[in-house]
Amino acid sequence: MDNNSKFLSAKRYADLTIELLTKHNIPPTPVNYSVFFLYTNGSSPKLNQQINLQIKHNKPLDCIFIEGLFNQFISNSEQIHQAVMSPLNESINSLLAKIEEQVSLDEEAAVNLKKIDSALEKTNQPNSLTKVVNYLLTTANNSASQHKKLSEELSKTTSEVSDLKEKLDVARKEAISDALTGLLNRRGCEEKLKNIDIEDTHTSLAIDIDHFKKINDNFGHFIGDKVLQRVANAIKANTSGLDLTVRYGGEEFVVVMVNKGLQEAKVIAEKIRLSISNLKLKQRNSDNYLPQISVSVGIAETQGEKTWLDLFKRADDALYEAKSAGRNCSMVAA
Repeated sequence: MDNNSKFLSAKRYADLTIELLTKHNIPPTPVNYSVFFLYTNGSSPKLNQQINLQIKHNKPLDCIFIEGLFNQFISNSEQIHQAVMSPLNESINSLLAKIEEQVSLDEEAAVNLKKIDSALEKTNQPNSLTKVVNYLLTTANNSASQHKKLSEELSKTTSEVSDLKEKLDVARKEAISDALTGLLNRRGCEEKLKNIDIEDTHTSLAIDIDHFKKINDNFGHFIGDKVLQRVANAIKANTSGLDLTVRYGGEEFVVVMVNKGLQEAKVIAEKIRLSISNLKLKQRNSDNYLPQISVSVGIAETQGEKTWLDLFKRADDALYEAKSAGRNCSMVAA
């Protein structure tokens, strides 16, 4: 398939996607657009099967259903770019290059025809020949104008594709990040872990804020959210960019220390624990300080686990040993 055919094909699928979204009253968000673009071009049969079943049984194509498909089939941004954006972008850029070349040839032809037209006027050549030259000159000018217009439209499309790519990146980031703390959420953790070999040496930290329910009960959820944010910042500040820092749920956090052994993880866990215990949190309205914030930490190094959940379970068991030992301490899994 040549570049022109590729572009026309991508454009056709894009038009079909918009038609489907409109028909089913689905907002044209990046996530929704990506799912239905793949549906129209048929590149993911399993995705198509689920959508067709939903339509067949008159079930709604709502945001929850579509987001589930997005997460299951195309949540990885590289997949989106490869399956949706890159083919369209490459086709547009290739066509733009060809059109710009054609515009240049059209303009050159128009200049040459003007020279011939001028020469014919001076030499009093037969009128029929002058008419032919004038016709060719008009055709060349019209062709150049049409090509320029198409080039402008394609440039606009390229800009729209780039804008959609940015929106998809933002949507993906929002889908895998915890809105409150900015750390990865559980889904984001699972996605990142797909690219890490569990057979290598890694260490997991399970971190839980001590007596967090009392903070919410005594000071309200607004203060509770501030505590979560400060704890998340302390965790992030004491880990490297290679480590995965995750708000795993509620007041529990997980850190996957990539390619780091137990001894290094114990040092980092203690730094995190101490930095959180040294936090001074003050209520803005009353200027009163909150009671000391502390965390308990469970630490587990890989020992031939087959799944990440097995490693997290060992770290979580160590966390509860730390709770039983009086809290505000770290414990290593057996």
